[in-house]
Amino acid sequence: MQGKVGLRQADAGDLEVLAHLVTETFAFYGEPPPCSRDALIARLERHLNRDPGFEALIAEVDDEVVGYAIYAPVFWTSDCELSLFLKELYVRPQARGRRVGRTLMKRMAELAVERGWTKLVWTVDAPNRPARRFYNRLPGTRQLDKLVYLQAGDALYRFARDG
Repeated sequence: MQGKVGLRQADAGDLEVLAHLVTETFAFYGEPPPCSRDALIARLERHLNRDPGFEALIAEVDDEVVGYAIYAPVFWTSDCELSLFLKELYVRPQARGRRVGRTLMKRMAELAVERGWTKLVWTVDAPNRPARRFYNRLPGTRQLDKLVYLQAGDALYRFARDG
């Protein structure tokens, strides 16, 4: 796995790969998926690229799927504006440390800026120290009381522009 990280917006043709990645994410957290594979695909199909619903990015290196991000708009009351809320970011173990996560995060910052959304917000499980270290290294990121992360204002624009 030597190539450049490529990202693409998930669509209906990606439902099976998304279901597989979501199942891997549950396994990473030591949990079973919430439903059968077929039911999971149906749920993803019902909500992917819908309003309301979610969007997803698929990360690939050398034509191999190596990770994903699921996100949606959320109304953030601190400024009464929409923000991009990252619900899930997962990078397969063999691709970690290869800028896949950072590439996904940068693209989400770009999407927020392109859409006129004011923040990029996400949460992390407190025991997930590797994820916390990763997020703490992103420019302009700050940790809130509830382990919620966000980028806003100049930091969001700088990250979207410069990475």
